[in-house]
Amino acid sequence: MRRRLLALLLAGTLLVTGCATVPTKGTIRNSNREGLAADSGGVGVEAKPPREGAQPADIVNGFLEAMSDSRQGFDQARLYMTPQAAAKWKPETRTVVYDQRDGPPEQKGDNYELTARRVATIDDRGEWLPAGPKDNANFLFKMTKVNGQWRVDSVPQGVLLGTNQIDAKLAPRDLYFFARDRETLIPDPVYLAQNNLSAGQAATQLIQELLKGPTKRLGNGAVSIAPPGTAVVVSVPVELGEATVALNEAAGQLVEEDRRKLAAQIVWTLNQISLKVKITVDGAPLLPDTPGVIQFSSVSGNDPAAPSTATTILYGLLGGKVHRVDGLDGASDQAARALNSSQLYAYDAKSFAVNLRGDSGAIVTMEDGKRVVAYAKLAEGGGNGPGDKVRTIAVEGRTLRPSYDNSDNLWILDRADSSAPRLRVRTRDGAVENVPVNFHGDVPQVLRMAPDGVRALLVLESAKTGKNTVQTGTVRPADSGKGLILDQLRDLQVPLTGITDAAWSKKGVLVAGKPAGSPTAQPWLVNTDGSNPQPLPGGSPAFGIENVASNANPETLPVFEDPEGKIHWQGRDLDWVTPNDKLADSLIPTYPG
Repeated sequence: MRRRLLALLLAGTLLVTGCATVPTKGTIRNSNREGLAADSGGVGVEAKPPREGAQPADIVNGFLEAMSDSRQGFDQARLYMTPQAAAKWKPETRTVVYDQRDGPPEQKGDNYELTARRVATIDDRGEWLPAGPKDNANFLFKMTKVNGQWRVDSVPQGVLLGTNQIDAKLAPRDLYFFARDRETLIPDPVYLAQNNLSAGQAATQLIQELLKGPTKRLGNGAVSIAPPGTAVVVSVPVELGEATVALNEAAGQLVEEDRRKLAAQIVWTLNQISLKVKITVDGAPLLPDTPGVIQFSSVSGNDPAAPSTATTILYGLLGGKVHRVDGLDGASDQAARALNSSQLYAYDAKSFAVNLRGDSGAIVTMEDGKRVVAYAKLAEGGGNGPGDKVRTIAVEGRTLRPSYDNSDNLWILDRADSSAPRLRVRTRDGAVENVPVNFHGDVPQVLRMAPDGVRALLVLESAKTGKNTVQTGTVRPADSGKGLILDQLRDLQVPLTGITDAAWSKKGVLVAGKPAGSPTAQPWLVNTDGSNPQPLPGGSPAFGIENVASNANPETLPVFEDPEGKIHWQGRDLDWVTPNDKLADSLIPTYPG
């Protein structure tokens, strides 16, 4: 996957600028983590030991610089500390990312104090946890002399890292696990120390992290096929771009189907640093029929984006009727084609969802004076068979647009305007199950399920501030073992106001909201963990953004609806396209998902 610029906060938030004590230059990356080989990520600064006779300010600056270098277990950083402080320090527990623009630490007598805005905390597994706009990263560097030399005698809780150091010192990576269906992979984003790692060291690090299992974000919502105790034998050697992952005998107990799934996890995880992969178990090939390199194409069916031609087709409502839209890519005339071969066409719909295969749809509508979600085959090019009749699920109150996952589960959130919003899922066998969730008084405005059916994307109106936030959550088995629950709600802290919509994208999450200083809402991108918020690449649109139609397929052209109800999209050349008047003025757009 291509790499991204860690422009952590833009347009009135963080600008990743250089610091007088730690000059670095970052690489340009996007939010997609697949593809290019690992490199230094920028101009790395190797930590130096303290100079003889250095003054307190130099010791503090040297300590901050040395904390960005994790080689040899932060040995250089410990040289700036008293022996007692160095013994107590546990840098591996977390990394606090702070805005280095807030200035160098200020002198307080013989001591120095760092007062800066906290951007995020990266935990011991590498999870990026965005900080709130008023969170600070304060630390008092207590100074004392040891054998006549100034040293730091206070212990940070983890590592302090300025935003200008991130790109050179940390690598954004994805670990891949399976959804409950054991068919669709889920990317689990982490930040890992890079410090000019060799290809073999980077591969070893990734596989070791993968074998630890999912992070807290996914928890037991994701499945690792690796049996407990599975480990890499010594390391992962890399020769001529080919990695050999030698697993111990613990993986030998897997049946053939699970061996192929474990191979998929490993190949997808190493593919993002452009390595070909061989896998052995206790010296023998993991896949007996594939003793050599496991081709990426053999595991592409587990794609977390669930790509297919169907997922790139735009649908929508025209006058409340279900339609398909042609001509987005310029290969044909722009037109909306009525899906009048589907029994759904007979209804006046308020919202419309299409499954990821593009053969079924669901609408929110009225039937016999009652609000329902109706679903049926779209039946393009043919009639409806006896098994294709419209089925309905009764809903109450404000009902959000439904959402499909890759297993054809249909997710429905109703009672959105009540004190107890209700989330349910209609499974492939037709059963409807409640999925308990506690929104803590917040009001759901948007629900979008990822193809994996594990990750939920929400826009919630805060009960405290009345402002909308973009949050993610995890659908997982309940602790009781009965049914599913949605929890692990996390605010992505997108630096926008007036947020109206959010949708999954090939590069993370697309958000409609107002950046600082803008009177109108604009499309922004943010990674699924909340890192790297930035405007959508390309020229800024001359119109505001109200709604977003998108999904995770890399070939999808996101479509935006402005406050006047006109639609626009960004072509592959990044130019903005506004279709003919009929299509632009009337369509409520939606993509499969």
